[in-house]
Formats: sequence, structure tokens, C-alpha cells
Amino acid sequence: MATREELRGHWNEIRGRIEERWGELTSDDLDEVEGKTDQLVGKIQQKTGETRQTIETELDSIVRNLSQSASSFSEEFGDNIHEAVNKTKQQFSHASDVAKEQYGRVQESVQDGYRQAEQTVQKNPVESVAVAFGTGLIAGVIVSLVWRR
Repeated sequence: MATREELRGHWNEIRGRIEERWGELTSDDLDEVEGKTDQLVGKIQQKTGETRQTIETELDSIVRNLSQSASSFSEEFGDNIHEAVNKTKQQFSHASDVAKEQYGRVQESVQDGYRQAEQTVQKNPVESVAVAFGTGLIAGVIVSLVWRR
């Protein structure tokens, strides 16, 4: 027989199933016996004339079906969470691969720029020194003007 705790734990769902199964019961009848197994069985017997054993068997079946439904829902929910976690991992993995690829491209660009600058200095060493000296001179003047203020 369904226990008082089982009835109380799932009362709203059980109540709906009881109303479907035993339409003779009113909402007031169910409000009176809310979660009280013996009183519920007695009320159903009184309204329907069915045997106590038949009613208890039917209530056990209702509780068992609800428990199975909750269990399958829980399993399905867990599967959905697992699937979402796996998709998220795949997305992060893809994002990481894209970031590594972009880093490689930037690194190549910087290395190409360095090689070009090195080749320019090797081809035109005097001009390169003059440009570096001029750049340093201008930077020094700007810094000294800023410090004076």
C-alpha cells in the first residue's frame, strides 16, 4: 500500500490521477483526506463501493507509475545535461583551435616584419642609422617639452 509520505510527496499528481480514476470524488472530498492514506481509501470505498484491496492496488499502481515517470524524467534530464556539456566542450575546443591559429598568423606577420626591417638595414645601413638617429632626436625633444610643462 502507498505510504503517507509517498502520497504527500506527490499529492498534486496523485490527486489528478485519483480524479481521473474515481470521478465520483469531489474536490472537497480530496481536500479532506489530503495525503492521509487510510482516510482516502475509506472515502473512495464510501463513494464507489469498491473493495479496500482494489483501491489500495490502484493507488499503489498510481504511485508506482508516478515514480517511474519521475525516474525516466530524471534520466532524460541527466542525458540532456551531459549532451549540453559535451557540446560546450566541443565549442570551447573549436574556439581554442581558432585562437591558436590566429596567434600563429600574428606571429608569422611579426616575424615577416622583423625580417623585412633586417633586410632594409642590411641593404641601406647608413640611411637606417640616420633614420634611427632622427627618430630618437625627435622623441627626445618631445619628452623634454612634456617634462618642462
